[in-house]
Amino acid sequence: MISPTRWFPLAVPLVLAALAACQDGPAGATGPSFNVTATGARVFTQRDRLGNPLVSEVMIRKARHHQHNAGMPSTDVANFRDDLTGFMTGVAGRDAAYANVIAGALLPDMLITYPKRDGKPVFWLSWVFGGFGGRSLPDDVVDIGLGALFGDLLGNTNNVSPGLTTDNVSANDKPFNGTFPYLAAPTLP
Repeated sequence: MISPTRWFPLAVPLVLAALAACQDGPAGATGPSFNVTATGARVFTQRDRLGNPLVSEVMIRKARHHQHNAGMPSTDVANFRDDLTGFMTGVAGRDAAYANVIAGALLPDMLITYPKRDGKPVFWLSWVFGGFGGRSLPDDVVDIGLGALFGDLLGNTNNVSPGLTTDNVSANDKPFNGTFPYLAAPTLP
């Protein structure tokens, strides 16, 4: 029989190697994955960036989604400004000056939250206008974004497309909690 003092040092590296090969969730899951290092720290793999869902899902060319998802906010202006301004002048039909304002509001693609700021829903776009961003959890950021892209939400009344200013989803499917973690538990199939 092998004494525990001899097999335990051999078992630890094997267990850590097995854990390092695991992902958080079932096979084929699209959620975050991680590896466990020899020290036990989790190293996460970035899968998607959605600081503003309209940037990745609407305005960046589909062929470049992986580049955006694997990228960093610090390179967004250099890498994706042309995608955003091209979308605004092409698909949305807005003028170049307005396209540049929108690109300046949406890049870098990250969500800046100041929970004690005035609760006006458009404030997540406000750093372009001298504010500091931020949003409330129930703010309909998709409708706000569509209103800025296709509507007159930000005061530009040239070439608006009113039929494109909403996703027609009027509320969250579950109420938000009054305490952390604020989001309701997901409904699993």
